[in-house]
Amino acid sequence: MMNEQKVPQLRFSGFEDEWEEKEIKSFISDFTVKNDKTKKYPILTSSRQGIESQEEHFGNIQQHDTTDYNVIPNGYCTYRNRSDDYSFVFNVNKLGYTGIVSKFYPVFTFYDDNTHFITEDLNSNPKLIRDIAMSAIGTGQKVLSYNDFKELKILKPTLKEQQKIGSFLSKIDSLIQAKTQKLECLKCVKKSLLQKCFPKDGEKVPQMRFEGFSGNWEEKKLGEICDITMGQSPDGSTYSEKPSTYILVQGNADMKDGFVCPRVWTTQKTKCAYKGDLIFSVRAPVGEVGKTEFDVVIGRGVASIRGNEFIFQCLKKMNEFGYWDSISCGSTFESINSDGLRNAIVKIPSINEQQKIGQFFSKYDSVISLHQKEIDNLQTIKKSLLQKMFV
Repeated sequence: MMNEQKVPQLRFSGFEDEWEEKEIKSFISDFTVKNDKTKKYPILTSSRQGIESQEEHFGNIQQHDTTDYNVIPNGYCTYRNRSDDYSFVFNVNKLGYTGIVSKFYPVFTFYDDNTHFITEDLNSNPKLIRDIAMSAIGTGQKVLSYNDFKELKILKPTLKEQQKIGSFLSKIDSLIQAKTQKLECLKCVKKSLLQKCFPKDGEKVPQMRFEGFSGNWEEKKLGEICDITMGQSPDGSTYSEKPSTYILVQGNADMKDGFVCPRVWTTQKTKCAYKGDLIFSVRAPVGEVGKTEFDVVIGRGVASIRGNEFIFQCLKKMNEFGYWDSISCGSTFESINSDGLRNAIVKIPSINEQQKIGQFFSKYDSVISLHQKEIDNLQTIKKSLLQKMFV
């Protein structure tokens, strides 16, 4: 078998030697420099998105004592040694500057090896992931001590082959990162356009308007202009993860990229939404809205709204700028009832202007969706390659 020969299924031309099994401690170098109060290093965090500024990741953070924090230079590695589910993520500091991480993040580097290759192997090789999980201890939160991590064994090729694989995967990562940045930029532009193409609070006309339209927008209650159906959950015994009679939509878990993505089915018909309807989340998180391309049964976590593309974009704008936060309620989790949804105030122009605005944002959403699909495809390709390029 391929694994017994210690060679990968997919390999670059010119490489034939078997991969060699080594303990991580034989090629890892500890870095144990602690934070110095005389230096103002930025606080970093390590997550599935990589290493990034803690302030950018969490938003504004309170100042706290960082005297026992570990220094992590650019190009060095770390991982959080605590996990709720046996999963651990190994990242390289690629920010171009030195930072600090909490004491729960050991810092190290690999000498005479390609760092990108090693970390990709640690994060994606099923055998290594299993070995890492088995090394974690704890009855509640699982802990992977740095010493136990170093005892793990890994199969690796020559440095030259590592560099070849690492460079190739790095190029894919750079492409994914560039497309992700473009996607975030497109989303930011749309948010700005939503703010300008709809009237602000206290105003009756938008800041930006298509040529040929004038006059004040009207204030209406959502229930006056749209048919709204609050969801009602079927009996739990009727649920199935295998396709059956009706698609069931219970909340955001059943939506992907703004559309219903069938995940659960039911044989009981309670309340329904129909193809083309809008699906609105009435329980945490309140305000998320999508569309359905199917006739579906709706559970109590959502409502269906019979509205056009303008209404869809209007609801997106209201959610984007926190409208629902002021009217949702609930001590355990946020929710909105039928009256709150039906009495929500929306501002609307003539039907012709509604259509123009709806068409414009629909095309913009298509561009965003295309970029998201490109990223998803690249990530799928990378995942498939990783399975074949590592032993």
